[in-house]
Amino acid sequence: MSCSSVFAIPQSKAIKKSVDTLKQINVQLRTIGSDEDINRLLQEKSVVLNELVAQLRKASIAKLDFSLSNIDKAFLISRIEVNEERGNSLAALRDKIKLREFKTNLSIKQYLEYLIEASNNYQLIDDIVDKSQNELDKTLKIESELLLPEIEVEGRVYKEVERNYHLFLQASHSYRDILSYIISNPRKIASIHWFQQFSLISAISYVNHFDFVRPINNKLSPFNVDVGGLTLSFFIISLVYFSYPFVFKCTCWCVENYVIDKDVEQQALIYHELRKPARTLVVFFGINLATHAFFYKTDYRASLEGGAFIIYSLIYIWLFFKVIDSIVLVQIEKLASSNKELRKELFNLGVQVGKGLVVIVILTFGLNHFGISLTAIVSTLGIGGLAFALAAKDTLSNLFGGVTILFDNVFRMGDWVKLGDVEGTVAEIGLRSTTVRTFDNALITIPNSVVSVSSVMNWNRRAVGRRIKMYVGVTYESDMDDIRQALEDIREMLRCHPDIANPKQKISSKKRSFKFASQEDMHGIKTTQLVFMDRYNDFSIDILIYCFTRTVDWAKWLDVKEDVLFKIAEILEKNNLEFAYPTQVRIHRSEKNKEMSNQPPFEKI
Repeated sequence: MSCSSVFAIPQSKAIKKSVDTLKQINVQLRTIGSDEDINRLLQEKSVVLNELVAQLRKASIAKLDFSLSNIDKAFLISRIEVNEERGNSLAALRDKIKLREFKTNLSIKQYLEYLIEASNNYQLIDDIVDKSQNELDKTLKIESELLLPEIEVEGRVYKEVERNYHLFLQASHSYRDILSYIISNPRKIASIHWFQQFSLISAISYVNHFDFVRPINNKLSPFNVDVGGLTLSFFIISLVYFSYPFVFKCTCWCVENYVIDKDVEQQALIYHELRKPARTLVVFFGINLATHAFFYKTDYRASLEGGAFIIYSLIYIWLFFKVIDSIVLVQIEKLASSNKELRKELFNLGVQVGKGLVVIVILTFGLNHFGISLTAIVSTLGIGGLAFALAAKDTLSNLFGGVTILFDNVFRMGDWVKLGDVEGTVAEIGLRSTTVRTFDNALITIPNSVVSVSSVMNWNRRAVGRRIKMYVGVTYESDMDDIRQALEDIREMLRCHPDIANPKQKISSKKRSFKFASQEDMHGIKTTQLVFMDRYNDFSIDILIYCFTRTVDWAKWLDVKEDVLFKIAEILEKNNLEFAYPTQVRIHRSEKNKEMSNQPPFEKI
């Protein structure tokens, strides 16, 4: 047997003894008629009730270990049914009263166990009083319904009915005494923390209790305000104002040391974003308390509570939004360092879903607070579902379009794409629309329903190969052997260039695909090299140079292209070739030629 069980037995016996004493006092009150004896018994009852409550406060275990009178409930219920069928109403009443007495004693035991548990668990006074009042109303109703019948001949059964009835009243009156005592003195059973004892009303009453305040309150009474409310309002506002810097210094320290890692790049930004809603929450909390203290006597309290609830809901939505954004930002930075293929748009989708859930939860609490039935709203949506679907057709098409974009993996955030006439970098893929930042720094929003059915040109879906295509023109005075040698030199230069993709070198991608297509086409690997004398142009002999760089980055591609251009210039110079450019040729003829040209043509014979 545990130590707590050993102590529980004496406690249960003491509580049982107090209840039995209370029952005996109620028996004596029904038989004694003198006022002196009644006053004495009432004083004894008050003492017993005080002792009982003190014993309940000291009890450490809620389950009381004292036995009730043993009865066979099933036997009594069966006998009641038999007597009612035979018309023996008096015998049935005898057993009903006996059964009711047992249930009343059981209710006393269960209620005392509830009081022990309520005291140990710091239950609120209002809850204890409500529970006690409900039990008292139930007990009074049972007493009023259960009465002794009036008969002319009192037999053995009637005496048994009368005895059971007195035992029932003994238990019922004792139960009523305990309930009434707890309702009148709930603080004697409720264990209260110091912060539960503090309230605005108690603080206001303490200020108004001073003698010099009463004359001032008499003058302020027509305005439904008093000195206590004004003083407490001013005190709360001052406390919030002067404690604000200290509170946020502590908050900053806690956030930097326990919430956000010190190596996070966006630490300052995250802290400032979180500080805004937190600061608003603290300030509004002070304003709300001060307003309640100021208007506690007026009829505006219900309106103030409703308005405060709405503002608190909006502040909490704002705060949770910032928390979600901050958590996702930190996690993306951690994962991006180890996973280069991280899809940020999925995090973006998760953020939007999380924010939607926050709004739904807070909206649900708000509707319950204002007494709006969610069942009725759901039923209304079910009836008007067709109309809702038709009205939200565009929204739903955009939503499913966004899901299609994400699952098809057509493009990602940061990709350089061309969507119809719009070309730029994908800034965000949302549930409703896709945002593109153009190269002239304009922000364009395109509905997902349009994007999902449009052709998309994605310049970032290239693993190896950004094209270099050019024509190099040499003069017509060039020697053909020099041109042949230059072509061979350019081909060799491209084959040996470390930044030019070579078709003879196997280039593999880290990605794998099980689709029925070549890896080069799926992942964007181009290694073609073409160097040919292509055409005779108006002013030049054109050499076609067609190849791909290894990199797909634009800046690096420009650097490689520049290097290739310099090397081509060196090859042409080495092979005695010159770049062609548009020229004009003048033909100077001699005077003799002019005279011959002026003579008339010979006639045919």
